[in-house]
Amino acid sequence: IGPLNASENEVSAPVELTIKTDAGFKTFGTTTISFTGTTNAKWMISKTQSGNYTSSLEISEEITNTGTTFYVKAKATDDEAPSNDTSVDIAISTVIAAV
Repeated sequence: IGPLNASENEVSAPVELTIKTDAGFKTFGTTTISFTGTTNAKWMISKTQSGNYTSSLEISEEITNTGTTFYVKAKATDDEAPSNDTSVDIAISTVIAAV
């Protein structure tokens, strides 16, 4: 995502991502997607493109090899210097089971 204009506290357009399992597997229970890293507070996630963006997302529906789509945004703030920030990772917590 980027570049973003920090002097204007710019927020990126939503980026579509898909989470899926390998064939023959599915998630069991709730899947939680969040962010880790130095600037993780500047990242937001939503189940839908125009939905409510928050710091984490819980998906209660089963995820299979057909995938489940979600959306992320990042923001720049005027208190940061220009940089190529690669400090944030997407963290996924779930249980995977064989079908």
